[in-house]
Amino acid sequence: MKKCLVLLFCSILMNVYSQEFKVSVSVSATQLQGTDKEIFSTIQTVLNDFVNQKQWTNFHYEDVEKIEGSISINVKKHPTQEDFTGDMYIQLRRPVYGSTYTTTMLNTQEKDFTFKYIEGQNMEFDENNYTNNLLSTIAFYLNYFLALDGDSFALQGGERYFETCQNIVSAAQKSPNNGWKRAESGNNNKYWMVENYTNSAYSEIHSVWYKYHRLGLDMLSSDDQIAARNNILQALKDLRTVHQERSGLVCVTQFVEAKADEIVNIYKAAPANEQTEVISIMKEINPTQSAKYESISSSSTSTSNLR
Repeated sequence: MKKCLVLLFCSILMNVYSQEFKVSVSVSATQLQGTDKEIFSTIQTVLNDFVNQKQWTNFHYEDVEKIEGSISINVKKHPTQEDFTGDMYIQLRRPVYGSTYTTTMLNTQEKDFTFKYIEGQNMEFDENNYTNNLLSTIAFYLNYFLALDGDSFALQGGERYFETCQNIVSAAQKSPNNGWKRAESGNNNKYWMVENYTNSAYSEIHSVWYKYHRLGLDMLSSDDQIAARNNILQALKDLRTVHQERSGLVCVTQFVEAKADEIVNIYKAAPANEQTEVISIMKEINPTQSAKYESISSSSTSTSNLR
């Protein structure tokens, strides 16, 4: 009887505090020759548990609500038993309401990601204390996932998670590894990633995520597609406002990298006046991809596959 009560109690806890992520983590070493590959399988298993079994918030997530994505590390160098260097690829996805379509929200990478791993090491994480580059980086991206996902469902919905990201970055300022400090640049610089979302000068970026996803994509499967496209257009106007505040922002670059093809697909089926406006906005924000945006108006009879 006592055993049954314990199992019931554990079951209740699991339902109240169910994990938030459905993120696949892979660790490979396709370019390394003559290396025992078992260690990479071990790291992969440990990281999958760290990501998907740990409780990251105080909220209950139904299975259909769990945040989907992937983190892939391709190890290229393994100079010592505990040192690793490779490329890490990070992707965040979100289902679109009323459809089978999944939209990409983040698609980025960290080149030459360096970390240490000792088999059996403690995988406990504290956002206010830097332990090692592997745990802090993975934890940063998971909270970044929570933040972007939250912003896509409610205005400023990701605020608490951006604050957690900021705490992780602050604690990592003593790290010898790249990607944490103000003086460094690049889309994978975690200092600037979180700075863009916590700097009041770029506050419109939060409305971009909300209008584009909750008021835009989630409405495309409804009967009022005109309103949905108008909301997406307003999100792009807000994105232009952020871009005009300061060009080259990481938050704008990451958004465009994730959404460029999707935006083209949405507006190929739109009226000519909408196409013209979207083309103008996107060419201003992302001039290197001007030809891609020009293709929006190449076939006004195309239909969107986002439904």
